[in-house]
Amino acid sequence: MKLTENQEMYLNLFNEFVQQEVAPRIKELDEVDEYPIWMRDRMAELGFTRLVAPEEYGGFGESMTTLLMLIIEASKYNNNLASILNCSNNANKLLSFANQEQIDRFLPMIVDEGKFMGMAYTEPSGGSDSRAISAVLDGDEWVINGTKSFISYRCAVGSWQVSAKTVDPETGKEGISVFLVAADAPGITYGAHYKKFGWCGSDTGDIYFKNCRVPKWSLCGQLNKGLRISLGTLDGARLVIAARAVGYAKGAYEKALDYATQRIAFGKPLSDFQVLQHYIADMYSSIQVGEGYLMYLASLLDNGESIAKGASIAKLFCTEEAQKICEKAMQLCGGMGLLKDFGLSRYYEDARVLTIGEGTSEIQKNIIFKSIMADR
Repeated sequence: MKLTENQEMYLNLFNEFVQQEVAPRIKELDEVDEYPIWMRDRMAELGFTRLVAPEEYGGFGESMTTLLMLIIEASKYNNNLASILNCSNNANKLLSFANQEQIDRFLPMIVDEGKFMGMAYTEPSGGSDSRAISAVLDGDEWVINGTKSFISYRCAVGSWQVSAKTVDPETGKEGISVFLVAADAPGITYGAHYKKFGWCGSDTGDIYFKNCRVPKWSLCGQLNKGLRISLGTLDGARLVIAARAVGYAKGAYEKALDYATQRIAFGKPLSDFQVLQHYIADMYSSIQVGEGYLMYLASLLDNGESIAKGASIAKLFCTEEAQKICEKAMQLCGGMGLLKDFGLSRYYEDARVLTIGEGTSEIQKNIIFKSIMADR
């Protein structure tokens, strides 16, 4: 892909930051399960949290293609680095549904400070069904009660998109609504973070809402029609997940290729053995196909076209292939691939997470099949 002048500038600035400030702390980032606030603050200072936000709202107005290109590069180094880059896309998500009060209150947190607009949808007993948590209108305030589970980046957000069961006071009709709630709102508490496989430092755990009172303007869009809000932001989110998968796959592939060309066995480099040459060819081919399709979809999204089916295809293909590529890379490197200090196992762990987040692979297959039948 031929880069634009702006893309080259952003990529050079990003790589300079990574080499000077991130690379020396990679071991710490892979082992200490804490969100790197220092990295977030520095990236905000460099302007990366403004990347794709509209210029009229303080952003740089760059394309989704540029963002995904940088996320792929970032994922080769660290999961949280890639996540912070995606912060600027939160501004576009917010602007797609927000009222003026929400924009005034929460947009500066994203573009100026690099704080996420997090998604608090998943619940302990119902997945993302969102019927266990409720919001009741009391005068000019909504009162939210319930628990959200498996929520990531809790210490990194400025606001939460919270889905909740609501009842229309006029018709008595029940539905799901979405609210935008400040992360430090009274009535919100956070449980201990989970000790989990992959995504070190992502601070994943439960959020508790106990008589959490928020202004009436916190409602996003129309009452009982919150599904439109949540589904409307998933296409871009799935492309981001696919980009992270491509980045993990590239990182694993490059490390395995370097090892194969340097490691001598039976008097010659591993890369001279045909079976390992096939491993390398398979890994490279899958990366090229996934990245090519991803960038094609990004160009469609930049042109305002719908990519709903394509986003699910990219998410499914790139995440599943990344897992296979990381496994092949570990197999190629043998015992070295199992060593934490070697740095290869991190790619495998992080790639495994992606087949579940933003809709499992099975959910993507359901979406793709329904889309195929609808197009007949």
